[in-house]
Amino acid sequence: MLAKTNCEHTTTKRFKVKLRPYLHHFDKCDKAVCVHHGRSSEKVRLGDLVTIPDSDLHHVMDCEAALAISHAIEDIAGEVRSGELIATFQDFKNFLPYKKRYMSLAEDLDAVRVWGCGTVPKNCGKIDFVQTEEDRLKRYWLVLFDSEETRAVLLCKQVNRTAFFTDKKFIGFYSFNPYLVQSIRWRFNLLSSGLSRIVSHWEKSFPFPDLKMRDLERYIKQPDVVEVPSSL
Repeated sequence: MLAKTNCEHTTTKRFKVKLRPYLHHFDKCDKAVCVHHGRSSEKVRLGDLVTIPDSDLHHVMDCEAALAISHAIEDIAGEVRSGELIATFQDFKNFLPYKKRYMSLAEDLDAVRVWGCGTVPKNCGKIDFVQTEEDRLKRYWLVLFDSEETRAVLLCKQVNRTAFFTDKKFIGFYSFNPYLVQSIRWRFNLLSSGLSRIVSHWEKSFPFPDLKMRDLERYIKQPDVVEVPSSL
């Protein structure tokens, strides 16, 4: 792993402040499950339940944890008031509750791009919408902010097949590493071409651990179990 940059340290501190208000909405702490170790100095075992995982680690998160991280990144963008914000919504209907929030961000930022499928929302000010019907892209949850001095990204992939938002589980990570953020931004923007070959290249560039739902359910029900599944 690359050593943290000064920009990364600063954004990490800002993120923790922005995240704190959203944690108050959680009823309990079993919101994320550690999948494997990264560069974190904290001792987190496979299967440990945590409120919000450390950055740059792959975790399985429920929708509340992913939403809290997303909002914290959006708040950072709103505070910086310059740069580009990219966000994906599996369906544009999911965007509607956050329409005013994103319209406000678009007034100050250089660009706000929202990806999704279905009917493009109307009367959304300066927001740029990108339609996609690519099934593989619908599985991803991405919120990325890139500015001159501050960069942050949440990248997750849905691991179960439920259509109910509150039941969805995602495997992924968040990071403030400027090199990683810019790499994801560059590669993701290429997806607007719609070429299947580019979508395949995108998935190979950021592979996630192969986690089966039966393993995930076992860890959620028995958090003290630390046996590593063969699929990881």
